[in-house]
Amino acid sequence: MKMLLSLLIALSAFNVHAKSVQIMSYNVENLFDAKHDEGKNDWSFLPKEAPGKKEACAKEKSKYRRSECYDADWTEEKVEIKISQIVDVITKERTGTPDFLALIEVENSEVVNRLGKKMGYENLEMTTSPDFRGVDVALLYKTNEDIKKISRAEHVVPVDYPSRNILEVEFTIGGKPLTIFVNHWPSLANPDSWRIKAAEVLANRTKEILAKNPAMSIMAVGDFNTIDENNPHPFKTVLYKDNLFSDVAEAFTADKTIGDDVKKKMPAGTYYYPPKDQWNMLDHIFYTSALKDGKDLELDLASFEIYLPQFALKEVKKGLGSEDEKDIKVFMAPKRFEPGEKTKEKMGFSDHFAVVVKLNYPEVAPVKTEAKKSEDKKVKAKKKK
Repeated sequence: MKMLLSLLIALSAFNVHAKSVQIMSYNVENLFDAKHDEGKNDWSFLPKEAPGKKEACAKEKSKYRRSECYDADWTEEKVEIKISQIVDVITKERTGTPDFLALIEVENSEVVNRLGKKMGYENLEMTTSPDFRGVDVALLYKTNEDIKKISRAEHVVPVDYPSRNILEVEFTIGGKPLTIFVNHWPSLANPDSWRIKAAEVLANRTKEILAKNPAMSIMAVGDFNTIDENNPHPFKTVLYKDNLFSDVAEAFTADKTIGDDVKKKMPAGTYYYPPKDQWNMLDHIFYTSALKDGKDLELDLASFEIYLPQFALKEVKKGLGSEDEKDIKVFMAPKRFEPGEKTKEKMGFSDHFAVVVKLNYPEVAPVKTEAKKSEDKKVKAKKKK
């Protein structure tokens, strides 16, 4: 009885209100500036007459890539259009901007800062990877009385061809620790073993963090370039081992408190691959158990969505020419960015959907004492006079 009374007294001293932060991960498909980065093969993202471009394009071994390089005319005007298209996807049909915005397939801090400023972001962390094309990942984020950055690091993925580093940024949210990893694993054109290497880098670093601070909440977001056919599978053999990570999308689907009508509205994946008429879930949000233990920071599964606004979609028809109209499939897929188009309306946006989720956390505020309430009433009375 005494314990219950003590608990009631403690609770009466505080009002608990749920607050939340939103995390979005979006592969924006080749956000490059229109300037050459020394030592990088970014020639397809330069103006047609850029110094050295013709000579560099001539060295491309692939006939297709060589032709693409010669024909590409990536100008400052197109960079601005690309940025404005990304801004529209993130802001046009949503209320506010995400507290954390992970960006995949971006070239450098200069072009990411240009994008961030258009949406009001002042804080940026990004990798400086050895990737031959100059592709990196970035994290735009807000800071306020609740969100504070603690540290950052990046981790090389040790594979045979220079790849993208994994970005690690530690924060406190309402005083509670959170680490976010931003990933862009080696593409599906590379051996499955390369993605295993990336998974091992992520898993080993996660274990190091948890060994030092078991209370740390950890999320890993980005484009993991992994499909069910991969064998060995980097999620099943590495990330899920010993229940290190769980996948938000899988947990969302399995949660029986979330209605089937909500689940059925979700796209079949985040990336559509036309040659195989195949939807792939390339973009993920993984989390550690601390985010579902009912304490402090808590994953809001019901808030999860695979997101792209209607204006950024294109209609796809499969089975045209079939004698039976029932064989024709009609669905919506991401409208990829086509810089060769003449107008902004036709250029498109990105070939990926974004993924979004919220984290909830408690805001604890002291209840006003009787003396404070009396003082507030006097102030209000004076204002009325």
